[in-house]
Amino acid sequence: MLNKVKYIALVALVLQLSACAYPHVTAQSPQSQTVNAGGNLFVKDELYFGLSKPGGTVTEIEWQSFLSRVITPRFPEGLTVVDAYGQYLNKKNQLSKEKTKLVILIYEESQVKNRSIEEIIAKYKQEFQQESVLRVTGSVKAFF
Repeated sequence: MLNKVKYIALVALVLQLSACAYPHVTAQSPQSQTVNAGGNLFVKDELYFGLSKPGGTVTEIEWQSFLSRVITPRFPEGLTVVDAYGQYLNKKNQLSKEKTKLVILIYEESQVKNRSIEEIIAKYKQEFQQESVLRVTGSVKAFF
C-alpha cells in the first residue's frame, strides 16, 4: 500500500512539474462545475507566518522546529509549506517587508481543526513576538 501511495505521489509531482512548464488555464462556468460534481468539499486555510522578529529573523532551524513541534502534530495528515515574500502596514503605519512561510492546510471542517489553527497562530505570535499571522480561509473542492 505504501509503495502505491509513493507511486501516486510521484506521478502527481511529475504532472505538476509538467503543468508548470506549459501552463494552461481554463475558466469553468457554474454549469460545468455541477456536471463534474466529483470530489469532496474541504476547508482550505492559508497561514502567512512573517519571519521578521525583534532583533532579527526567524531562522530556518527555528522555523523547522516550530513546524515539527507545533503544526505537524495538529495536521499529521499533511500540509504544504511555501517560501514567500510579503509586505504589510504594521501598527505604526509603516510598510514592513519580510520573508514569509506560507502554510496551506486542506482538511474536513471541524471545530477541533479550527481550534488547532487558532492555537498554532497564538503560539507563533508568542514565540516569535509577532503582531499577527494572516489567516485566509475558504471552501474548496478537492480530488485525491
